[in-house]
Amino acid sequence: MDKEFQNRLKHFTALKSKYQAIKNNDSSPSSPLYLILRKADLNIELNELESEFLLESGLVATLEIIGKEKNNRTQELLNLEIEFSQLKSKYKAKKHNISWVDSKLYYIILKLE
Repeated sequence: MDKEFQNRLKHFTALKSKYQAIKNNDSSPSSPLYLILRKADLNIELNELESEFLLESGLVATLEIIGKEKNNRTQELLNLEIEFSQLKSKYKAKKHNISWVDSKLYYIILKLE
């Protein structure tokens, strides 16, 4: 086996473990499951066909884990937005109407904390 194939095989095995998809016997990196798990790991939204594939393959727990990770990311983004808003209020910088994602002010205010 070539090195790249071995690396993909190891990566696929690690993703199957992370997303509790071990019971799926397909270990080939050319499997649709590998693509789906890679997308999930990169925070790329799964399409309906991919979600159906997981359900039909009996990988309900995998789909639930992916959903929980998405919810956690969404909550963390919301927490950052709230934190930025509170810091702007604390330091009276409410006129700064730019998202925390694009704002240099967020980093400046954090250094004051």
